[in-house]
Amino acid sequence: MRIDKEKQLTQNEIARMYDELFRGPGRLRDSEALYNWILDRLNPAAGSKLLDVACGEGLLVHAARQRGVMGIGVDLSSQGVKLASQRLDAAILSIGNGECLPFADQYFDFVTNIGSLEHFPDPPVGIREMVRVLKPGGRAALLLPNSYYLVDLIWQVWRTGYGPSHNQPLEIFATFKEWWELLEKHGLVVLKTYKYNFCFPRSKADIRWYQQHPRKVLNLLVSPLIPFNLSNHFLYICSRG
Repeated sequence: MRIDKEKQLTQNEIARMYDELFRGPGRLRDSEALYNWILDRLNPAAGSKLLDVACGEGLLVHAARQRGVMGIGVDLSSQGVKLASQRLDAAILSIGNGECLPFADQYFDFVTNIGSLEHFPDPPVGIREMVRVLKPGGRAALLLPNSYYLVDLIWQVWRTGYGPSHNQPLEIFATFKEWWELLEKHGLVVLKTYKYNFCFPRSKADIRWYQQHPRKVLNLLVSPLIPFNLSNHFLYICSRG
């Protein structure tokens, strides 16, 4: 497991940095297909309560609500929450720190954290907070980045000599087993895992997203050839320990 940026940042400093990143909508979101792909694997029941930690623009919460799930989003960035409120009722959104969630113990049936834990100043604390708010028998879904993504190894490391980067204030990358061990060490039990190498578009919105991110098209086209342990991200479906 490797940390790429200085960790000596306060939560307020990190929030301000993410406010800047969220000034332009679409900078920190993925395709809608990803959020639906995750919900398909988590399979939350209609009427259940789901918390998306570090919800950003709220696309996963929006997709969950379309399925009849009582989705709620929390994010450290006030600008991110502002963007999310453009598609969601502000009453189901909260500005909050993922390492100190503003919710009661054992309140949610499902918790998601999509491409965000690796940017927490203290990921173990963030994991324990997700465990705390998750009901017994509940499920969590976490999407986490691989430090040895095959395309990065060929395109980034080979060309530049530098490792992967998401160009965010704090970055941690780890292997499939390193993430697994971290999750289980701090209170989650991994039930099932999936590789993620981008999703084929399901809608016009997805096609527009790929048009805005043309490099992702190449990643998508080579995805069937990428071995599991060299995938872009890993999705962990977990229960409370």
